[in-house]
Amino acid sequence: GIFNGFVCGSICARVEILESEPEKNKLYVMTINVLAAYRRRGIASALLKFALDKAIEDPTIQEVYLHVQVSNTEAKDFYLHHGFEDCGVIKDYYKRIDPPDCYLLRKTI
Repeated sequence: GIFNGFVCGSICARVEILESEPEKNKLYVMTINVLAAYRRRGIASALLKFALDKAIEDPTIQEVYLHVQVSNTEAKDFYLHHGFEDCGVIKDYYKRIDPPDCYLLRKTI
């Protein structure tokens, strides 16, 4: 994300095979980040919209999913606001951070 000519955010995602339908795909959002001084300006929403729009352009992509650490309520609320659904908690997902549990969030496109 660029704000006033300054790179202040980014998104990283990858396309994966959808296990239930090997001829279809899903998009995994690995991370979205925005520098603290630039938050609450719509940058993360614009980055997510960009990724979702690209996914929608690909007819093989059926869903988008991601993981959010259970302590990160701000991030979870952000994704729920953008139409993701909470699919439950995965215990011990993270190996080197505390708490190690995460929410699995998913959005069908």
